[in-house]
Amino acid sequence: MLLLLSSVEPAAPSFSAPSVTNVAQTSVTVSIYIATPALLISRRGLQFSTTPYPERVIDETGLSSTGGIYSLDLTNLTPGNSYFFRFYAENSLGLEYSPWSTFTTLPTAYNVTIGGIDRTTDILANTLQIEDIINDQVNTCTFTLVDRSGNGLPSNDNEIVITSNAGTRIFGGYTTQVEISKEGVPRASYQCTDYTRLLDRLLVHRVYESMTDAAIISDIVSRYCVGSGISATYVVSSATIDKISFNYIQPSQAIRKLCELTGNSWYIDYNKALHYFPLATNVAPFNITSSTSTYSNLKIRNDATQIKNRVYVRGGTKLSDYTTYSTKGDGVKRQFVLPDKPHDVTVTLNGAAKTLGIKNVNTTGYDYYLNFQEKYMEQSSLATLLTSTDTLAITYKYDIPILVAIENTASIIASGVHEFALFDKSISTTQSARDRATAELTDYANSIIEGSFTTTTAGFLSGQYININLSEYGINANYLVQQVITRSLGANTFSYEVSLASAKTLGIVKFLINLLETNKNLVELDQNEVVDELVTITDALLSDSLLDSLVTDSAGLYSTWCTGGETSPSTRARWDLFEWGA
Repeated sequence: MLLLLSSVEPAAPSFSAPSVTNVAQTSVTVSIYIATPALLISRRGLQFSTTPYPERVIDETGLSSTGGIYSLDLTNLTPGNSYFFRFYAENSLGLEYSPWSTFTTLPTAYNVTIGGIDRTTDILANTLQIEDIINDQVNTCTFTLVDRSGNGLPSNDNEIVITSNAGTRIFGGYTTQVEISKEGVPRASYQCTDYTRLLDRLLVHRVYESMTDAAIISDIVSRYCVGSGISATYVVSSATIDKISFNYIQPSQAIRKLCELTGNSWYIDYNKALHYFPLATNVAPFNITSSTSTYSNLKIRNDATQIKNRVYVRGGTKLSDYTTYSTKGDGVKRQFVLPDKPHDVTVTLNGAAKTLGIKNVNTTGYDYYLNFQEKYMEQSSLATLLTSTDTLAITYKYDIPILVAIENTASIIASGVHEFALFDKSISTTQSARDRATAELTDYANSIIEGSFTTTTAGFLSGQYININLSEYGINANYLVQQVITRSLGANTFSYEVSLASAKTLGIVKFLINLLETNKNLVELDQNEVVDELVTITDALLSDSLLDSLVTDSAGLYSTWCTGGETSPSTRARWDLFEWGA
C-alpha cells in the first residue's frame, strides 16, 4: 500500500477580512485572522489614524507565535471620528500588511461648551447627569471632566451650555462647585445650576396693585434682571391680582408666590426664557397604559399614613354683631368690668348718651374712660357716683374666635375618622378658614400616591401631566411629573428617570385653580409687610440735585446765581465762601 503525506508550503503571512465590534464613542474592538503557513510569527501589530497613514502603531516584537485570530481594543478615541487601520505580521519569509479598512466611533449625544470652549471630548460620558426639578428648586447638572484636550480644567463660575445632536439645549447655567482629583491626567467633578442663578441676583421690594400676574412678572424681570439676558417671552396671563407686596425676596420666590396663588407653574428654559403657565396645559410626551412599551421599572406607592379627613381650622378673630351690656351702680364703684374686650363702643346712662375717652390717653373732658386691654370702663372722677337706680348701658362688638370644621364623608366611610387641627392667626374670616380646611382635605383625605419609571424617550419636563391607566391594578388617574433625572449612558444614549408627584401636590393645585376661577380678583398678600424703598445718597446724586436748581454764571468759575431768588449781583456767591440758605 502506498501512503501519501501532505505538506504545507511555507509562506509569508496573509490576512482575512477584518471585523469591527464594540463600537463606542471613544473605543472599539478590531480583529483579523492571520495565516502563516508552517512558520511562526516574529512580529505583529496595527497601524491606525484619521488618515491612511500610520500615525499610531501598536507593535508586538520578539514573538514566537502561530497565526490565528488577532484582536485589539482601541481606546481614547475621539467621538464621531472616522479612522483608517491596517494589520501587519512578519515571519521569516517577510512582512505583510492587510488592506486599509475604516471604522467610525459613535458621536456623543451632546455638545458641551464651558466658558465658550468646546469640552465635549473631555466629559466622561457615563458621569453626565441632569436633574430637572419642579421649580421649588433649581435644575442641576453634574459630570466628571478629564483634560484630554489640553485646555486645562475650567474654573468655577463659568457658563455651561449642553446641546443635543438635534440642536436642542438640554442644559444651560453655571458651574458652581468644583472638586479636583489628582489621578494622572488632570480631572475634576463639577456641579452646575441652571439660569435661576441669573434671575436671583437682586431682591424684589415692590408693591403691585390691580395688575395681571403676567404684568407683575414682566415688571420684575425688567426691573431686577437687567443685563441678565432673561426674557418673559412665555409668560401667560391668568389672573388679576388686587394687591401683592414683595419685601426683599428673590425674584424666583416672588414668582413662586404668584404660582401658589394662581395654581400655575414656572421655569426658566436653557435659552434664558421664563415660562409661566397653567399646569394643565403642559402634557408629557406619552401616557402609560397596559399596551405602552416605552417605559420600564414603573413603581406606584400608596401611603395611607397621612390621611386626614376631618380638619379643624382655628384662625384669628372676627368682630361680633353689636351687643349691649347693662349694669347698675352701687354708690361706691367707678369702674365697671366688661365681659369682653370691646370694639366700636357707645355708652348711655339712663338712656342718655355719654362721652367716652381712652384711659391714660384722654385725661379730662369725658364722662367715661375705656381701658381696652383690662376690659373695664371708668367713670370720670368729677361725675356723681351711680346708684342702684341708675342703668349704665354699654353697646359694643367683641372678638369671636374663628373656628371651623370640615370633613370628607367618603374618606371617613372608607378609612374611619382621622382628625387634624391647624392654627393660623392670619385667617381673619370664616370663609377663609373654610377655604383653608377644604384645601387640607383636598390634600390629605385620600392616600398619598407617588411613583416613578424609567424611559429612553426624550421630552419629559417637571410640571407636565401624565395619565396612567392600568386597569389590572385599578389605576386610572393623572399624575404630575415632579422630577426628571437625565443620565448619559454613553454610546449616544440617554435614560430618563421620571418621578411622579403625590396626590397632595395635585390636590392643592386643583383647589387653588378652582378657588382662583371663582374669585380671581380677591387675591391679596401681606399688606403690612410693605417696606419703603431705600435710596443711598451719593456725592454724584447730591451734585446732580444741586445743579438742577442752579444756573452757572459767566462771572467766574465758582460763581452761581440762585434761580429762586433775586437776580441782582448781590445774590452771586462763591461756593468756597458762602453757605446757601433755605
